Amino acid sequence: MLQSNKKEVSLSLSELDHILALQRTICSLIASDTPYLDVITETCRMAEQLLPGAVASFMRLDSHTERMSVVSAPSISSEGVSRLDGLKPGPGSGSCGNAVYGNAPVFVYNTFTDPRWSNLRSVAEDFNLCSCWSFPVRNEQGEAIGSFALSSFEHRNPSGFHKRLLDVGASLISIVLLRHAQQMQLQAQREELIFSLEHDALTGLPNTQSLLQALKRAPETAVLVLLNLNNLGYINTAYGLGVGDQLLRTLADELHRNAKGAQVYRGSADEFALLYDQLENPVGEVQRLRQHFSTEPAQLDGLNFYLTFNAGLACGGRDLLRSAMVALKRAARSGKSATHVFDPKYDAPARQQKEDYIGWNGRLHEALRNGGIRAWYQGIRDNRSGKIQKWEALVRLEHEGEIFSPVHFLPVAALSGLMRSITCIVVEQGVAMLAQVEGELAINITETDLELGYLPDYLDQMTQLHGVSPERITLEILEGTSSGGKQSHIPQLHALKQRGYQLAIDDFGTEYSNFERILELEVDIIKIDAKYIRNIHLDRTSYEIVRAIVYFARNAGIRTVAEFVHCEEVQAVVMELGIDESQGYLFSEPSPLSSLL
Repeated sequence: MLQSNKKEVSLSLSELDHILALQRTICSLIASDTPYLDVITETCRMAEQLLPGAVASFMRLDSHTERMSVVSAPSISSEGVSRLDGLKPGPGSGSCGNAVYGNAPVFVYNTFTDPRWSNLRSVAEDFNLCSCWSFPVRNEQGEAIGSFALSSFEHRNPSGFHKRLLDVGASLISIVLLRHAQQMQLQAQREELIFSLEHDALTGLPNTQSLLQALKRAPETAVLVLLNLNNLGYINTAYGLGVGDQLLRTLADELHRNAKGAQVYRGSADEFALLYDQLENPVGEVQRLRQHFSTEPAQLDGLNFYLTFNAGLACGGRDLLRSAMVALKRAARSGKSATHVFDPKYDAPARQQKEDYIGWNGRLHEALRNGGIRAWYQGIRDNRSGKIQKWEALVRLEHEGEIFSPVHFLPVAALSGLMRSITCIVVEQGVAMLAQVEGELAINITETDLELGYLPDYLDQMTQLHGVSPERITLEILEGTSSGGKQSHIPQLHALKQRGYQLAIDDFGTEYSNFERILELEVDIIKIDAKYIRNIHLDRTSYEIVRAIVYFARNAGIRTVAEFVHCEEVQAVVMELGIDESQGYLFSEPSPLSSLL
């Protein structure tokens, strides 16, 4: 509560009316949100009208410098204000300095002789301030933070009315200052909230929402560059999320310093955006930035990180963000440190593709909200025992009573950044399934999952939650994900194996057929691609390729699985070649969990 220097005095009705008029006027100004300095100035003016031949002032104490400055003194000259500014409270610092110093009212009859004015004697004499009465202005804790004063041009003592006037004036100023402080705090909170909504918490850069607003104002000559940092998932896995976060902050700072003429934005995960009003040589600018990072490594915890990135560029026109995103994905298909400039002739999707994307994107988000993403299961036959005690989890989308296979929605999920959400759902449902049945389960993981680096911890969380041993789970990765240009995934895959998970290469034979990488990854299972199995009983070339794969795998101690076993003739060849397991419609069709229980 604000403290007052109240002492009962006898006031005439006229004097009481003056006090009440002052209170009403000032309270009305406060209620109408009049600027606080205007309210304080009006308080000084009204006080001066009630004491002819005097000037009023409010001085405030700076808690850091411990000096006082004049906030409002409407009838004091600028020279007088400058002479008073910087006053340090103390025994000889005049009425105002003493009021703050002692946190009590001070009434000086003769400023020319009173020792309390010893440090301000020249001010009193030069401006004919014969007497001065001052009340402390206090904060909520009762501490003196300033002074409200009346200085007279003749020697006089204050009457009870004058003391009450000063008391009320000081209290009103205290209220004004408190209200102003609260308003400033609310304003700061609003600005902080707005800043947090428009900026990335990790790097402090403007976020995607800010980029979207900036693109609306961008000129026709604007150029947008999207950068995707390479190997962040590997760094998070090998060195920890803290180092990964430091690296992102460092990259943000370096881009801010070196991308001249660009506004830098932070996108999702490891993505950044550079927006230029115009740029004569966009590809050259990206090359310049690459050269900078290749010669200036980021130094963190005594380690040097040479940062590389893929870049997607869009120059002018509408839909800059969408165009740059398409270009970035094109660059990613070319491998690490690639650049692609959006070309409407080749990169713009056809109308039907756009309509398909919009439709499936909506269905995907609805399915994710409503539990429409489900794991189905296809049995895998053990060719030695003839039994099915292992299944592969296959994702399906349920929409308005229909079941859709991944070919319809996974490409859109990749474009929309939803692959991680889908993988997490399949993992959660698959591990929960293992808690209800005996046997093993194979789960597909994507390159996106490995790039994001979340799998080891998430898998451990799910297996511990459902009480399932990691040894019962096989993680299937596409051959392309395991092969060329993906060296950064190896430590993460090794970490998964150390936790007990088995590794399988899916669709082996479709891309690189890198046998050395298979050994490097220490995989447990090779799943031979369906294109070699489908007609293996009729196609001699397919037969010889599969025979070579099986021979290699058997000598390396790796189990083999034949995919797309659809008839007895194919299964007979599979058995002849000694393939360990068979998967296909001949033995099991994909089905929901209910069919297994």
